[in-house]
Amino acid sequence: MDPTIKMMIQGYIDGLDGMKTTDPALKQDVEAFKKELTAFAETQSDPMTFFPKFQDSGLMGKYMDLTAKITMAAQSPAKPEEDKPQQKHIATPSEWLEPFRTAYDYIKNLPIRERGLAVYRKLFEIGEKHTDITEFLIEVEKENLLWKLCSEDTLGILAITLTGMDPLYKAITYPTLQNIKAWEASVCEADAYYLQDLHSEDIAKNAPRLLQKEHYVECLGTHLLLYRGANGKEGIMEMIATGNIVEADFKSKATNMLIAKAQARRTMEIIRKAIGLSFEDIMADEYLRYKIIATSNVCGLSRAYVQSNPNILDILADTYYNEIVPDISLVDAIRRESSLHFGRWSSPESPEHQRAAAIARDEYKDLPYFQYEDQLQGGSVHVGTGEGFDIKLPSMK
Repeated sequence: MDPTIKMMIQGYIDGLDGMKTTDPALKQDVEAFKKELTAFAETQSDPMTFFPKFQDSGLMGKYMDLTAKITMAAQSPAKPEEDKPQQKHIATPSEWLEPFRTAYDYIKNLPIRERGLAVYRKLFEIGEKHTDITEFLIEVEKENLLWKLCSEDTLGILAITLTGMDPLYKAITYPTLQNIKAWEASVCEADAYYLQDLHSEDIAKNAPRLLQKEHYVECLGTHLLLYRGANGKEGIMEMIATGNIVEADFKSKATNMLIAKAQARRTMEIIRKAIGLSFEDIMADEYLRYKIIATSNVCGLSRAYVQSNPNILDILADTYYNEIVPDISLVDAIRRESSLHFGRWSSPESPEHQRAAAIARDEYKDLPYFQYEDQLQGGSVHVGTGEGFDIKLPSMK
């Protein structure tokens, strides 16, 4: 299961576990829901689309119904014996809040739940002001606190998740920001469904546009790498240098060069006409520059990458300006001796990746997502209140 999605559903599971009930039927319903939620989460791979799909699946509604049933069950007095009629007991605000106190105690040490915890504390504050259950519930309804227990908890997780994303990666941050807007504006479950639908339409319209640039740039990089790499010119140069020329292999690599060159020229023309970018624009753009090269993610949620070859940008630029644009012949391209050569390629298991991951970890250590990443992926977080834990979570208001 995706670690971020696992963290998201854990919040709902913890909330239900914290709301204790002695009703066997409710216990069975809770366990069935947890299994259904886990099974659904295992079918999802993208944290950014998880919440809309979670709502569309009906599981959000089931969660709200379960919490309401558990709360109401805790308020209902035991059925009196028929031969001993008793006066009906009316729950006090303190009794009504008991299941919420249990849930609060269960999650109060989880900083990732801080926005939801603040709503619990507001509930308790109102409960202390009232002795009459009706007056208490009226104020709770005016503040819309029962809905905010869900919406603020979700907003807290989304806000922390957003801090782990690369701000340059608009195609990913945009849907998340739209989800945050929907949750901030919603006042009830039906409202959340409606706003998510509206924002989903907006995301469907705009996300492909945001992805268009990087898609074309990645294609261009693929063509340039095929032309210049081990299955193209680099492979032919190695054959010539070693004298180990295999005719079929030579022809295959030469064919790759011809095809990749034509594709690179066509792709660059599309980029110029459709997006209005030149090759110089791509190389000058901080985000597009690393989309054109072979990179590997070394940080959660695509925040940091390491390039797979130390000379890759210079090699691609040299190839583009000296062999692709001039449209020189295949023979001239093979004869042309470039001063730039590929260095050693690194893999995700290489020391370079380990060092890059350590650098990224240090660089982003102050972002909430990375402070809690290990604990979130482990499914449990317990943070004290001492030095180093006084974290100001990002406000989306």
